[in-house]
Amino acid sequence: MEQVFKQASLDGISTRLTTPISESYIYKGVKIIKDEDGIRVLNTKFNGDYYQEVTDEEYVIFEKNGWRTGCYIVATSNNRKALNIISEKIQEEIKTMKNLKRYNMLVRYRDVVIHRFVTTLELLRQ
Repeated sequence: MEQVFKQASLDGISTRLTTPISESYIYKGVKIIKDEDGIRVLNTKFNGDYYQEVTDEEYVIFEKNGWRTGCYIVATSNNRKALNIISEKIQEEIKTMKNLKRYNMLVRYRDVVIHRFVTTLELLRQ
């Protein structure tokens, strides 16, 4: 993971965050952090007030493909999850049709997530 951390540190697009005890970089909802506990990769989406460490399979993706590609793959997975959640909420709203304003907001948000998803896929293909 040292090599992946180095790639993140040299990546001009990643945002650098430093504290007295750690150094970290964030890109596309993925945070790599180096502190006294070592190097960890965290997914910043879907977990409320705390970040969740990526899965073992995702660590392998980062090791094989590097920082940027790993970020794109995790971001794509996050977008898929978000689209599934939004689709379920839209279906629920269609069944009840209690709040047209909420339905319209969900449809607009789905369009935003689809755009993000497609953009990330295009970056992944490059």
